[in-house]
Amino acid sequence: MPSSAFDVLSALDWICAAVLLASLILGAWRGLVFELMSIAGWAIAFIAARWAGDVVGQWLPMGESPEPLRYAAGFILVFIAVAFLCGMFATLARQAAKALGVRPVDRVFGAVFGALRGFLMLLVLAALVQMTPLRDEDWWRTSLTSGWLEVALVWLHPLWPESLGKFLSA
Repeated sequence: MPSSAFDVLSALDWICAAVLLASLILGAWRGLVFELMSIAGWAIAFIAARWAGDVVGQWLPMGESPEPLRYAAGFILVFIAVAFLCGMFATLARQAAKALGVRPVDRVFGAVFGALRGFLMLLVLAALVQMTPLRDEDWWRTSLTSGWLEVALVWLHPLWPESLGKFLSA
């Protein structure tokens, strides 16, 4: 009986396909406008938390808590609050795209963005595996996807920072 193309796919290949598909679907569902505003929101939340976390931590009624604990609590509180506000703006932007009638285009570009995000996640996984003894394991060596990811890493090698590139086999 002839084997099908699906017979040569390993569990890792199926997991990678699921990651790509899930990221693509999530991107299409959210749309590009929401995705980009979400990324910007996370960055803004991180910057705001770094900037105001210390001050907010001092305002919290935490008794005689140590300074690092106060800072961590303030950081988390500011991060969550700003990320929530940015998420509200992202939702409003998505609704504006829908009202303007560009939602289908927004979803198509969101799907492309999602696919790129999924591929980036898999590249990060491949880079981490390349820096460890896991690169010699059978589950990695027998995967079709790992071969493609390693080729992509070699192709992108000149773009890596030198400090990271020395850990990746070229």
